[in-house]
Amino acid sequence: MMEGTAGGMRQIAVSFSTGKDVLNAYWGFLSNGGLIIRDEQGLREGEAVALEVTIESSKQRYTLNGQVVRRPERPVQRDKAVIAFHPGEPHDLLLSAAWAETDNVPARKHRRFPMEAQIKIRDGRGVQHEHAGRLLNLSFGGCCLRMSDGRRTVGVGDRLTLLGEGIEVPGIVRWSRAEDVGIEFINETHNSASVEKFVRLFL
Repeated sequence: MMEGTAGGMRQIAVSFSTGKDVLNAYWGFLSNGGLIIRDEQGLREGEAVALEVTIESSKQRYTLNGQVVRRPERPVQRDKAVIAFHPGEPHDLLLSAAWAETDNVPARKHRRFPMEAQIKIRDGRGVQHEHAGRLLNLSFGGCCLRMSDGRRTVGVGDRLTLLGEGIEVPGIVRWSRAEDVGIEFINETHNSASVEKFVRLFL
């Protein structure tokens, strides 16, 4: 880890060998996300930092601003600090790149925005049914969706259609964990206008 100071904000460069290492260090309990990093410079709680995070295996680099929110007290963790990202920081792109490498799926090309919105979903297998769902985040490329009725049968590669105010947007499940699924919109030429209209309903 390398460090400097600029504009009153501590500049810290952090490297992770793989995307899996990023996931292991990601602190998802924070509303805007965060990372557990090695603290070799004596960071203080409340101190503002600018992290330059590199995933060495994919050579991807992300700059994220935040602040120190916790210094673990257990002896084995006293050389670590928890950094909470500031609202609006693109931590979802870092997380997406880490998941993409770990799960061998494409990384996101569009920034996703967190939200809480109820929608209807139609599945594409056999007799089609509509189900309740909740959008957890959304972009022009896809979304994270929670199946509100507790369905756990959605699998990677399944097709779903998102419904909203007369708009239908088809998508493919790229990952599935319990009730949460990651959807990539099928943004073909005849779907592009529908995707934009659907996203604009919420953003």
